[in-house]
Amino acid sequence: MPIQSLLLDAAEGHFAQHGVLGTRLADIREEVGVSVGGIYHHFPSKKELYAEVWLRALGEYQDMFRAVLAESTGARGGIEGVVASHLEWVAANPDRATILVSPRPPGINERAAEGNRIFFRTVMAWWRTHQNYGSVRRLDFDVLNALWLGPAQEYSRHWLAGSIATDPTSVAPDLARAAWNSLRSQE
Repeated sequence: MPIQSLLLDAAEGHFAQHGVLGTRLADIREEVGVSVGGIYHHFPSKKELYAEVWLRALGEYQDMFRAVLAESTGARGGIEGVVASHLEWVAANPDRATILVSPRPPGINERAAEGNRIFFRTVMAWWRTHQNYGSVRRLDFDVLNALWLGPAQEYSRHWLAGSIATDPTSVAPDLARAAWNSLRSQE
């Protein structure tokens, strides 16, 4: 595995467990077994390393989300599938999920802008298709997002923090059904 990937993997665990301020580059460097120069060759600062870890987590999450929509056969399948996949992804990737619910790195919005533009364009095109067929309600994006993923995200945050012991995948059917019921057309 390339050294850059090893550094990202190690950093992800440290950032998720200790936060940005509590993470020491020396610990990451020691875990991977590289010299001081080796880590700085790939990442000139802890800030840059955290940004790369955060961007990798975001990209993977967005890829998963888009894949679920692409494979869905209808509005209900896409809505419920995204909620279930969100919870499965969190359970399978607790460090990455912790990174995404942690504070955003400074300047990350500019670096993530192109990926976010593609992601939101894809999601909204999928949504509008089902909205035009009358399968789902007409909603502003902020409300749509809150109803679709809000409960699953909140459950995930509590599970990641250790305040809920029940694995997120076990509540996926209930949260997915609730999302569908709140978003489906009421006509």
